[in-house]
Amino acid sequence: MDMQAKHQLTLSVLPRYLRANKEAKKRILDEYCANTGYHRKHAIRKLKEYQLTHGIRWKKPGKHSRKRGKVYDIRVEAALATLWNAYDRICAERIHPNIGEMVQKLSACGVLKLDPITEAKVIHISLGTLKRLLRNIKEREYKKIHGTTKPGTLLKSQILLRVGEWEEKKPGFEEMDLVAHCGDSAGGDFAHTLNTTDIHTQWFEAEAVLGKAQERVFKAVQRIRRRLPFDLLGIDSDNDGSFINHQMYRYCLEEKIIFTRSRPYKKNDNAHIEQKNWTCVRKVFGYMSIDTEKQVAKMNELFHGPLRYYINFFLPSMKCIEKRRIGSKVVKTYDKARTPYQRVLESPEISEKTKDGLSTLYNQLNPVALKGEIDRLIQETFDKKSEKRRKAPE
Repeated sequence: MDMQAKHQLTLSVLPRYLRANKEAKKRILDEYCANTGYHRKHAIRKLKEYQLTHGIRWKKPGKHSRKRGKVYDIRVEAALATLWNAYDRICAERIHPNIGEMVQKLSACGVLKLDPITEAKVIHISLGTLKRLLRNIKEREYKKIHGTTKPGTLLKSQILLRVGEWEEKKPGFEEMDLVAHCGDSAGGDFAHTLNTTDIHTQWFEAEAVLGKAQERVFKAVQRIRRRLPFDLLGIDSDNDGSFINHQMYRYCLEEKIIFTRSRPYKKNDNAHIEQKNWTCVRKVFGYMSIDTEKQVAKMNELFHGPLRYYINFFLPSMKCIEKRRIGSKVVKTYDKARTPYQRVLESPEISEKTKDGLSTLYNQLNPVALKGEIDRLIQETFDKKSEKRRKAPE
């Protein structure tokens, strides 16, 4: 039998094969294999291939496909888009535990106006459905350059190494790092962000400095300390000379602050702050060059105001609470996603006066307005034309 005849035979056999029950299919396959000379398994694959390529479908008489309407319609998707942008497009696992609170917050601010049915759907949405509706998260690529950390050789024997997981159960122990904003070249003076994160509450604070002289970094640490809603109990840094110096060492001794450092070239020792370097600094400013005092002032306006409020009060995060090794795999268990503000309120180590002040501030904040202010300040930081207009004589 030539190929054309086999082709015609397959097209004629396929509808009968699709309609048949199990016993009838066996007989049809026996007949088909005898006529074409195909092996049984090859014949089955051939029929399936023709079903897909020729679009042949068959439905049993009396059977109809379900015509159930969509539960999560376009109104729900529009509300989730607003929520997702208010959360700065973070993952569904971090959004889901706090979605009801954010709906109430955006409704109170007048940003989100939902009918009762849509609001109920959004608040009670499952994690799987939320992940499905938010799966089109965009990924961005950034150009990286070599690191700018210069190791400090002084006092390394006096400053203890901290290796392994943190065991502190109260706020005040900070990991800190410097993030360079040098663009494609590490030559000359450029801005650095002193980024800090609290291990227990995930509270974020940052300060921008021009250059990384130890005096400027030291003053930035002092300014960050004054803004913390709890006492500074410990500092853990890398081996950069901006941290490993006599001035910082004496300050920690006098103020009874525990000062530790990571091992050289072991980024996992500072895993918490390395993660925050991306989410709180690189994601905001990218890898572009920042090298003027005015740009640094704009960065600090962000770090002292809208970015600080937005991350600490509205961006939930998850903490790893358990690691279990199963064979060659390490299974991690995370706690419920909560914002740093919520973790501060839960901490018995922080005074009620501080908590009341933070609650009052939270009630005055609008996450969407903060995000707009953040975008405006970022644009002004890199807007050379507006800087030239300000310099021009009137």
